[in-house]
Amino acid sequence: MKKQKVSIAITILICLLVFNSTNVNAQIGDNPMLAVQQFVLEIPKDFPTTSSWTHNSITSITSLYDFNDTISAYCVDFFNEDTKQEAYMIVNITSGKPQILEFHPNEKSPYSDRERKAYYYGGFEKYYVKENNDQLRNLLTNTMASRDAALRDDSTGTSRAYRSVASGYKNISGVSDYQWRKGCTPTSLAMSIKYRFGSSVDSQKTLIDRLATACKTDKNGYTQSSDVTPGVLSYLSSKNITPSFCRAYSALAVSDIPIFGAASNPLSAYQSYINSDIPVTILMEGAKGTSTAYPNGFGEHTVCGTGYYVGSSGQFVIVHTTQCEGDVYVAYSEKALGNFAWFIVY
Repeated sequence: MKKQKVSIAITILICLLVFNSTNVNAQIGDNPMLAVQQFVLEIPKDFPTTSSWTHNSITSITSLYDFNDTISAYCVDFFNEDTKQEAYMIVNITSGKPQILEFHPNEKSPYSDRERKAYYYGGFEKYYVKENNDQLRNLLTNTMASRDAALRDDSTGTSRAYRSVASGYKNISGVSDYQWRKGCTPTSLAMSIKYRFGSSVDSQKTLIDRLATACKTDKNGYTQSSDVTPGVLSYLSSKNITPSFCRAYSALAVSDIPIFGAASNPLSAYQSYINSDIPVTILMEGAKGTSTAYPNGFGEHTVCGTGYYVGSSGQFVIVHTTQCEGDVYVAYSEKALGNFAWFIVY
């Protein structure tokens, strides 16, 4: 998966899951920016890690365009007076009610402290600004892309039918928060493997480097999903470790190449691993085919899932992104994750 963190959508969109905020009083109305501001000031108390946040103040709000040049979301940076923490939330406004796409309780957003330009949101960690030549610059990687290229990476499309899962909160403590090295896939795998196997495996730098070699990660940080399972098994074998399980969860996986999407990778399965203190490597992979919502194909990214929150504000996976420190709440939805599969090793 690429450093650019491109999440993907799905060739055949089935049983897709978008969840609305269940704050029934929150409506977009005629003034969406004001509605989002009011929503963001109140909603942190619904999350377990920020339930005590009662004194919040907004520091900036950024309109976010989709690739049809329509404002589809707002990014709100805010400050909690009690804990002195900076935080941000990206909120979708296209459904009539606010929908949280991302919530980071420990960091400024990529859109904060920016010039007055047009900003675009293409899904999780795809944050763009339009430059003078009408190209889009990724605010994380500083790379340039044409509008067509950004559209190919767009993961903000078709919504899913709601699927019931158990409510609750769990976040595994003690999982390393490694930052990007060699590629997002070896970095994310290293977090999970280090947690599960501890001192039996190498230290951070060596572990990531050896996983990158074993998984055939190229010089641009790209790893083929089909190389993940044999690469991890090869590395663990070199340390005389035989894991109990090592592969993508997907029930429909073909030759250890996972089938992506919620139909094969339900949130309930992810919860079961997290509840057993097993971090989940989340592969966000782009199939070669296309769909009505994604006519130009998809991109790739990998993160380490450490927890989940299912409650009044929606359904979220909690991840370490390899790109910024701290826990990030990401909506379990195509709008935020693109296309995805769970990869498990223990």
